[in-house]
Amino acid sequence: MKKFIYTLCTFTLAASFTSCEMKDELWGDRAQSEKIGRLEVNVTNKATISTETRAAADDNGLKPGVFPAEEVDVNNYTLKVFDQENEETEVTSGLISDLGSNGKVTLALEEGSYTVKAYNYDGSNVNVSTRPYFLGTSTLSILPGKTTSTAVNCKLQNIEVAISLDQSFKSSFQSDYEITVDNGAGAIQTFTADNIGTKYYFMVPENKNSITVSVKANTIEGDQFIQRTYTVTKPEDAEGNNTLAGGDAFIINLTEDGSTSSYIDFGMSVDFSFAEQEEVIEIPAENITSEPTDPITFIGLPEEYTNPATNGDEVKVTMNATNGIKNIFVNISSENAGFNEMLSGLNFDKEFDLVNPSAEVKGNLIGLGLIQEGVSIEGKTTYIFDVTGFMGPLEIASSGLNTFSIRVVDLKDNEASGDLRITVVK
Repeated sequence: MKKFIYTLCTFTLAASFTSCEMKDELWGDRAQSEKIGRLEVNVTNKATISTETRAAADDNGLKPGVFPAEEVDVNNYTLKVFDQENEETEVTSGLISDLGSNGKVTLALEEGSYTVKAYNYDGSNVNVSTRPYFLGTSTLSILPGKTTSTAVNCKLQNIEVAISLDQSFKSSFQSDYEITVDNGAGAIQTFTADNIGTKYYFMVPENKNSITVSVKANTIEGDQFIQRTYTVTKPEDAEGNNTLAGGDAFIINLTEDGSTSSYIDFGMSVDFSFAEQEEVIEIPAENITSEPTDPITFIGLPEEYTNPATNGDEVKVTMNATNGIKNIFVNISSENAGFNEMLSGLNFDKEFDLVNPSAEVKGNLIGLGLIQEGVSIEGKTTYIFDVTGFMGPLEIASSGLNTFSIRVVDLKDNEASGDLRITVVK
């Protein structure tokens, strides 16, 4: 282990050392050694300081590269010196405020090669944090009897991400939304109404040029659940490089978009700042792509129930169609002959379409609460088929297995289907 001493401009010892003059004398004594040299370190952080650590959730003017003062103040940083011959050998370490002042530290070190590191906290293995991770390093050589000066400039090591919600988004969607950001290498953070105004700092993934943003939200009316996944690709810099790097910042702006009487969707724009660049640019639309997903999905289908009315179970099927619903075909069958006769009397004994029901079927669907008068289903991206109210009459009139076969067709003629199986035991 190489030896070292700290030399500070002013200090007090209970015995007799009371001045910088005495300190110089001490340094002079050590400097006589053939193996000792002096290291002067100047640690800086040029990041912009903010007095606020949390941005307002309704602030669409979020600025990247602005940090709490305590994270930028280098006097709060840890300084470590390592022997280059064995990088695991720590020669000395301590808070800069204890070793020096205003980011300046002077050390006496034996002749040799060293690595100096300064950081606000050790975030090297942290995937996602609300704290930015600043780090600066320098390599140098110490010569006996000589002074070596080095500058250590601490820079952001993370990718900065914040979410901004436009008023149109908040007016169109319930507050139970979820926005999940993924760096593609295990750093994942979900934004909700509880933390939407918080900036997060992601570990930089290796050799990647994009992040993934998944958005889930229910409309205010509760009749549509929308889910989209976007890939946001970093634009190229002046040299044509677009690999993600420490200091990159994404400000993701979400709006409501494409609203009609039967359709609503998300809108997204992204403001981006390159590392060490004050200018904020908007990422081109072609760099924000929606990933393909199953065009039709279900919640509650397929599903099986036994005596749901007796047990007080809700029987609902949520149908999500990215391209909008064109048809919802329903075919009801039963093991019970008496119940089949009842279905025939209601004109439910053959397949019918909830979206465009025939005149002979429509009145019965409305009467049983299976559709609503004057409410169009066509074009909706989400529809809830609630047959809870139908379970009571079903248990009275039937026994055994009753099957609701449901087939959804979207506006691009994609299809998906499943069975709702209701068993009545008497």
